[in-house]
Amino acid sequence: MTAAVHRARRLTMWSLAFTLVLAWFGALAGAVLHISEGRADPVRFAVAGVALAVFNWYVWRFIRAVSVRWPEEARESRRYALYSGIAVLVILLVQDADPSGFGMVAIAWVSVVTVRAGRLASILLAAGTAVFCVLLLSVNPGIQEFPVEVAAIVYGVMCLTVPYANKLWIWILDLGEQAHASKDAEARLAVTEERLRFARDLHDLVGHSLSVIAVKSELAGKLATIDAARAAEEMTVVRGLAQDSLRQIREAVRGYRVLDLASELDSVRAILEADGVRCEIDLPPGAVGPETAAPFAWVVRESATNILRHSSATWCRVSLRAADGSAVLEVVNDGAATGSDPAGTGLAGLGERLAAIGGSLTAQPTGDGRFLVRATAPTGAAA
Repeated sequence: MTAAVHRARRLTMWSLAFTLVLAWFGALAGAVLHISEGRADPVRFAVAGVALAVFNWYVWRFIRAVSVRWPEEARESRRYALYSGIAVLVILLVQDADPSGFGMVAIAWVSVVTVRAGRLASILLAAGTAVFCVLLLSVNPGIQEFPVEVAAIVYGVMCLTVPYANKLWIWILDLGEQAHASKDAEARLAVTEERLRFARDLHDLVGHSLSVIAVKSELAGKLATIDAARAAEEMTVVRGLAQDSLRQIREAVRGYRVLDLASELDSVRAILEADGVRCEIDLPPGAVGPETAAPFAWVVRESATNILRHSSATWCRVSLRAADGSAVLEVVNDGAATGSDPAGTGLAGLGERLAAIGGSLTAQPTGDGRFLVRATAPTGAAA
């Protein structure tokens, strides 16, 4: 799970948890009304208080299950909904179902437990809750003797509309996770296509040569005892074919290892911003030639990988400047790693590569919570 998805899930969790405020407000309003009218029963209040605590505990666990722990705790979420519903029933039975008081607890419950339910199940739960509360209020009108007709309208509207506000949060979360999964699938597909293309290129490059080598080697083996000179000629041809195939493979692999700096920066920006990291890029056109741009592209890629894996950065800036025949690439972010080697073996390997062409690479915290990767190389260096 990426940091962006994790943050989205936690935001959804706290947004759903805000519904508990509705239950607390209703319980507080009901308690104040009973006390002000002098009809506060200590025993009933104690039972309602315990039931409210149970309600809060299981609703919180339900919210956590349907947001940050979904779908792993899908089965447990149904159990949490049941237990919290029993707590609501106890509260309404020992107090009353006044929609301006303790009845708000029931509205809060149905608005939460329906967030992952289907359309029919949501309507049935909402309608069932409204009907039950109205019937209970008709039997026990409460202190205010709230009109049943008005209560039916209030419960009907609240139970059938408030749940969809919470459903919207879940819908947005699921939409975001589906978009993130689509990006992952697209990336995996791109890798697969690249592997297939490389396999086709490799076959086209050396397939014919290897077939000829096999035939020539077999012929040389047969000629070895008949015509040694002819066999030696055939083996000379085999050696030439093998050397030519090796050269073609090296050229192909070298071509695959060359990165385009501009394209790599666009890719890194998209990946970081998809993970919730704001990315700024300052790349003057024509600042460096292709020979220097290639190793810089690898530095950018490795730096972005380290940001995603080892830091908690919220922003990143990539800048490139050239002066006096040297180019300087800087990648800075606000998520300096602590307690480990922040540079990693990848950047260390790139440092050796840059050193071989007269450049250098440093990667270290700046002391103010930022982490800076700086690469230098001659503008005309050959990678």
